[in-house]
Amino acid sequence: MYPGTWPSLALQLFLYWLQAFREWLEVFIQLANQKILRILGLAPCARLLSLWLPWLSSYLRSTITMNLKPKPPGKGSRDPQKGHPKTEVLKTTGPLKKSPPHCPESLPLPPDSLESLFDPVGRLDIPRLRRMVYQKGPEAGERKLVWKFLFGVYPPNSTAKERQVLDTKLEAHYHGMKWVWRGRYPSAVRLKVLADEEFSMAIDKYEVLQTQIRENASPLEKLAENSLQCHIFNDQLFTKAQKHIDADVPRTDRHRSYFQEEGLVKLLSVREILITYAAFHQDLGYCQGMNDFVSRFLETLDSETDAFWCFVGFMRWAGMNFTAEGIKRKIHVSEELLRYVDPELSSHIERVSKEKLLFCLRWLLLCFQRDLQHQDALRVLEIRGLEGGKGNSPDWQHSKTKDAEVNGCCAPRKDLTFDVLLCVAILVQNRDQLLSFHHAYEFLLFSQRLQGKLKLNTLQEEEKELSHPELSSLGPGVMLIPGQ
Repeated sequence: MYPGTWPSLALQLFLYWLQAFREWLEVFIQLANQKILRILGLAPCARLLSLWLPWLSSYLRSTITMNLKPKPPGKGSRDPQKGHPKTEVLKTTGPLKKSPPHCPESLPLPPDSLESLFDPVGRLDIPRLRRMVYQKGPEAGERKLVWKFLFGVYPPNSTAKERQVLDTKLEAHYHGMKWVWRGRYPSAVRLKVLADEEFSMAIDKYEVLQTQIRENASPLEKLAENSLQCHIFNDQLFTKAQKHIDADVPRTDRHRSYFQEEGLVKLLSVREILITYAAFHQDLGYCQGMNDFVSRFLETLDSETDAFWCFVGFMRWAGMNFTAEGIKRKIHVSEELLRYVDPELSSHIERVSKEKLLFCLRWLLLCFQRDLQHQDALRVLEIRGLEGGKGNSPDWQHSKTKDAEVNGCCAPRKDLTFDVLLCVAILVQNRDQLLSFHHAYEFLLFSQRLQGKLKLNTLQEEEKELSHPELSSLGPGVMLIPGQ
């Protein structure tokens, strides 16, 4: 025997045994039931396994988690959407079923996971959701559910079963609204485009889909349509809104992959949402810029019905921003805050330009949707949803503070919204450049050059400047967003 033969042979035999043991373990896990897996995953020896055989512990937990995921419904399960050509209704109306926290059979959930925010019947812990959304934002797959809470589609204290029923009612009501205005204004049904063959094909495809949906309408949808037949429309306002919508929709976010090629059919859903909203909200109607928000909702939720109702909830508290009085107020508040934070910069802008912060109009009107990169724009919209959600229910209130004026700043607390703070932060960040301007048009060019190039994480230092002790009780500050 050569020196060292026995140790190498022993090591090789041990590796063979380890491989055989792993293969046996895979068979065991496949045959074991869920209760055994839970017990094995929570056993006291699990910690010892993670120290001695980390790969084994990791493998066990990944397999346990995979086996505990809910299985898709079988052939006998009732699926209201099967065989129906409607836009897919989101099924994320509640958390995955799980045992109560005190049950030893349940696996522990991460404390910051969305599922951990629901009780056993699906009621949501609103304060914890607000904290999670503001601190790190929901995951991409969680936004479909979270946004329906943020924008007032779901009542804060609703259960999972109540939300399922609500989804069905809202879908029927939305389709009923569509059929009513389509029947009243048949000439407005199809978008008319010139010299755009690709868009024309998308329009044909969308109308075929709508015909199929109408033919397969449920009794609840027909009932909703009949109940809305008595709705009174102003023909002149409808025609005016439709004209502006048809001018804006073809150029709405066509550069995004979601709306390219076959996605042009989805762009027609943007038009459908906007016309339906304008037809039944003629006090406000359609204003330029609404298409940007609808495209965000549709791309995030991937459902025409859900995007419509989230947009309706958003407009309950943001609609005033699309009026002349509302945007004038928002610009005025921004000017007051800038004067409070940076008097020198404020005085310089007022001296050079009589229009003051009018060059910030697009930022404030569209909540930076065209100026920030896509993910950052979604984060700003979510934080504005936190602020606006306070108006949907008392449960969303930050605190019971009065709407008093901040010392030194004449703007009430309710007007110091996130987009206003972000606007002032951008101005402070670029103060040296702004102080060098000597003509009013330079401020407008400055705003145009920033379109699509702003990043939230570059404003962190400016947020510290705005975190004045007297502003600290207002809720979310300008910057934001840990985890960006």
